[in-house]
Amino acid sequence: MKLYPLLLLLCLCHLGLTEEPSPAPTNVSITEEDEASEGDSCGGAFSPEAHRAIGKATEQLGLQLLENLPVSPQQPNVILSPLSLAFALGQLTLGARTETENLLLKTLHAHGLACYHHALGSLVPHFSHTSLEVAARMYLKPGFKVKASFVEESLHRYKSQPVPLVSMEEVNQWVENVTNGHIPNFLESIPHDVVLMLMNAVYFKGQWQTQFDPQATSKGEFYLDSQNSVSVDMMKSVQYPLRLMYDSKLEAQVASFPFKGNTSFLIILPRGNLLSVLPKLNISDLYRSLPQEKLMQVNLPKVKLEYQKELQAALTNMGLGSLFSGPDLSGISDQPLTVTGIRHASTIELSEEGVEASATTVVTSMRSVSMFSVNSPFLFALVDDASLTPLFMGIVTNPAPDNPMLNDESHNKQSYKPISGNGNGTIDFPEFLTV
Repeated sequence: MKLYPLLLLLCLCHLGLTEEPSPAPTNVSITEEDEASEGDSCGGAFSPEAHRAIGKATEQLGLQLLENLPVSPQQPNVILSPLSLAFALGQLTLGARTETENLLLKTLHAHGLACYHHALGSLVPHFSHTSLEVAARMYLKPGFKVKASFVEESLHRYKSQPVPLVSMEEVNQWVENVTNGHIPNFLESIPHDVVLMLMNAVYFKGQWQTQFDPQATSKGEFYLDSQNSVSVDMMKSVQYPLRLMYDSKLEAQVASFPFKGNTSFLIILPRGNLLSVLPKLNISDLYRSLPQEKLMQVNLPKVKLEYQKELQAALTNMGLGSLFSGPDLSGISDQPLTVTGIRHASTIELSEEGVEASATTVVTSMRSVSMFSVNSPFLFALVDDASLTPLFMGIVTNPAPDNPMLNDESHNKQSYKPISGNGNGTIDFPEFLTV
């Protein structure tokens, strides 16, 4: 599995700035400021409980954002990194004051969490044992006076290196480098009034603990609804070790696929309306409730999806509209600033890649093996096993949006018929219904 870079671009503009950009000097202008920082009282290592509290706050941020990012036939899937957004908004919070700071902390679900920035930033080295890579950079327009405390705290907490904003080409080159070439032309232009850009890239390339055999992959149908479907490549395994349960509150099947490096890929497969599940979703509780692994028959669509979105409308719906009008960012600069955009781009690829299965002998039995087939819209989350932080989240309603739609109504209704009355025709595991 590959979750190609998720990139967040947060642009700040100087209100009322009308002059043309000045020639680029070789450094940036940093002013001194005497303010106490979080670092004065926060230090040392954090407990697993503290990291899980940060993970829960990040989960709540991600779920709230998912509820505010609509899906449509034109954009049927959503892919985002709550962790990346938390880093970007957390860094912005370092420079926010008064009501703007309170709104950001509320959106981050950080109220009541001691040493939030320190704890969140400490997750970066924590993830070194996973396949996750994080890169951040702060681009400053030459001549723009930024406060030293903001630069120092951004570097210390979020590893965001300050560099001069020289050209669009230089920014795009950095993006291309940190994303291993997957996003070569992120910016088409830079507005002349932009004075600061906060950029954050997250990259994950993971391996299944148990790989899928490429020779077993074959064509299958993915049902968009009761009347329409698309043809997809289905990865298949007759005996796959899987943690699986049915959640009666969500009316959904929940499965966890283990990855090498202490991460898990959770799939929530509702029997009804997918979007109605979101308000009731609690990913960390689901993770803790999953039973031990059992061997299952598994069908999983092979997908490669791209997603790009400007997040201003979603964040405005979440209560951050003032960020884009008249925020108090006086901790960044004495000059009046406003956020002009938060842009997001990401790609997910599910393929057969994975480490070799363990040496434990698998004995094939004639007894019926339960089946989990992901052939209808689902939600997913890539979760760090220790902190339960969702590194990525998403909604997939069409894993092959470029493929022609099949709408043979009589055929699809027959194929979509529930199995044993247990949902949407995607799962049959009577043993698990009583767990």
